[in-house]
Amino acid sequence: MIFLALVIALTLRQLWALDITVQRDGWWRDWRARAGDSGLRSWSQLLLVVGLPLLLALLVLDLLRPLLFGLPWIAAAAVLLLYALGREDLQALVARYSDYCERGNGEAAWLFAREELGLTVPAEEVSDTLDSEWLRQQVEARLCYASYQGWFAVVFYFVVLGPVAAVGYRLLQLYRDGGDAAQGPAARVLFWLDWVPVRLLLATFALAGDFVRSRDVLMSAATDTWAEPADLLWQVASAAESPVQEGTPLQQAAANARALAGLLHRCAVAWIVVIALVAILA
Repeated sequence: MIFLALVIALTLRQLWALDITVQRDGWWRDWRARAGDSGLRSWSQLLLVVGLPLLLALLVLDLLRPLLFGLPWIAAAAVLLLYALGREDLQALVARYSDYCERGNGEAAWLFAREELGLTVPAEEVSDTLDSEWLRQQVEARLCYASYQGWFAVVFYFVVLGPVAAVGYRLLQLYRDGGDAAQGPAARVLFWLDWVPVRLLLATFALAGDFVRSRDVLMSAATDTWAEPADLLWQVASAAESPVQEGTPLQQAAANARALAGLLHRCAVAWIVVIALVAILA
């Protein structure tokens, strides 16, 4: 049933526009605002804000499981997965960023990085022609992590622990990104939740890209216990994608961003194939 719900959700995601009704977060933000006025400690507030919706979802799924051969359960699981998937359209983000770079509009590329990807760029790193290697690396790292947390991690927890776990991962992401809780308990929980799926994706990068070039980087990153997931993902992805070194810095940035998007697409296909094989053989 899990695999069927996964196929339905991903198919609907491709057919519908990104801004679909089930991905509206207003209800949860209102609930978080009310819970924030309760005066609870950070961990208690996190448990209330994230845990209560998950408990309700779990109860609904348990009620639906025995009905009509599980068909209502499959439909509900697909809806929950749709909600849990990321809000970013990676292909659109890469296309916009690459277009700015190819047209030589370094200022627009920098504004895109600041406003769309949320980068805080130090003044000494800013250049009208995007000559800053630091900025290009940060953009690719953000794009890589956006794809990971919006798709790979969600699907991993959906398949391994079920739809409630996938929704829980999304709510933790929303909680962390919602303000001053960025360095709080949600960030710590997410760090450990990311530990296994990040390393699985690192291995997928190497297999779907340049394995020889990325092998040593993969081994070093996979054994780095305390590194941030976004840093690890970019390190291995940049090695696996064989960075382009021809043309102007802006042209290189555009080509590398597109190469990264291609690598992420190949990894997504590989994960779907593996999940399908496991579902068939199980």
